[in-house]
Amino acid sequence: MAERKLGRGLDSLLGGIPAETGEEVRMLPLGQVRAGPHQPRQEFDETRLEELARSIQESGVLQPIIVRSNGAGYEIVAGERRARAARMAGLSQVPAIVRNYDDEQVLVLSLVENVQRQDLNPIDKARAYRKLSTHLSATQEEIAKRLGLDRSSVANLIRLLDLPEEVQDLVRSGAMGMGHARALLSLKDDVAQLDLCERVVREGLSVRAVEELARRGRESGGDAPKRRSQPRKTPQVRALEDELRALLGTKVSIQDRQGRGKVVIEYFSADDFEGLLDRLRGRAPADRPPADRRGFSVPE
Repeated sequence: MAERKLGRGLDSLLGGIPAETGEEVRMLPLGQVRAGPHQPRQEFDETRLEELARSIQESGVLQPIIVRSNGAGYEIVAGERRARAARMAGLSQVPAIVRNYDDEQVLVLSLVENVQRQDLNPIDKARAYRKLSTHLSATQEEIAKRLGLDRSSVANLIRLLDLPEEVQDLVRSGAMGMGHARALLSLKDDVAQLDLCERVVREGLSVRAVEELARRGRESGGDAPKRRSQPRKTPQVRALEDELRALLGTKVSIQDRQGRGKVVIEYFSADDFEGLLDRLRGRAPADRPPADRRGFSVPE
């Protein structure tokens, strides 16, 4: 059976978001605008958001966001940073262009808008590449070609997802660089990776020093671990995390131990939290009753 490839081809889908003449720019209530489930960016720099919010307070939102109707409101295809900053600036409406994209187009356009940005962290970019590869049956070579990258660049980023979650979180936050993370990949044991990762953060080791320590560790076979390794997440658990991220539009982590565990759902503002409640309740934003936060503190 022939393998499914991109229905419209990478040339058409990975071309970014083209301008269309005669499109109407509408002012949409921000309460009806929600993050798209395919947004690869899980971390938003608060300082940069505040700077953008100040600019919006002075000059307004200069470039409309792109959305599609999802029946319960509008889903952002491109421009989530502008929408978040507009909320921070105290706006109640945002200029938007409404387009009739299907799920496949939204997936690719949301990913490409972000992976082509230089400030997307390596882990979120790696997840975006893997999502393109998995959901659209695109090879790493196809993705690299259409994004103007070397195939090895795409492959090296995706390999970062083999590292323990703790290491990925440090790379995502900028506490450890991609060069350090790639050096850790040469160690096959999670415990050895985590131990060396702690030294990188604690001692401020250079990439070359990490590469040398990793080489010594491989040659010596490594010392006996001083602690138990955290179990590596199975592909099934990772797939469930990706599915929940898509459904809820935010970072979700599953901690599973032999069929028991917990699900951690993150939110980054009171509006994000209320949006999560809307999704979990299957309710449109306009149907939301007035918030009663007595006994529950949501960071503003």
